Amino acid sequence: MKYMLHWEMCPNDMDKVIPLFQKMAELRGTKDYPKALGPVYNFAGEMSGFTLYEVDDPQQITNMYFHYHPLLKMTWKPIAETNGTVATYMKLKK
Repeated sequence: MKYMLHWEMCPNDMDKVIPLFQKMAELRGTKDYPKALGPVYNFAGEMSGFTLYEVDDPQQITNMYFHYHPLLKMTWKPIAETNGTVATYMKLKK
């Protein structure tokens, strides 16, 4: 399943988060962590951003959460392509 991860951090934690981020670059996509579907983005001028992930097992989300805990606040939202959503709606509408 695909997810959008929205993350936030305290500016004072930047020096602690950077090494964790660098390590996660190695871990992303291994069997224990979600596969990134693109780069990690941040919102300009803010200490927050998002990344899109493919998750094979819910445990991957838990592992990533504990990798960054308690420095990042993470919100995982399942996402779907709109074409699929519209097709499902039209099928169920009949």
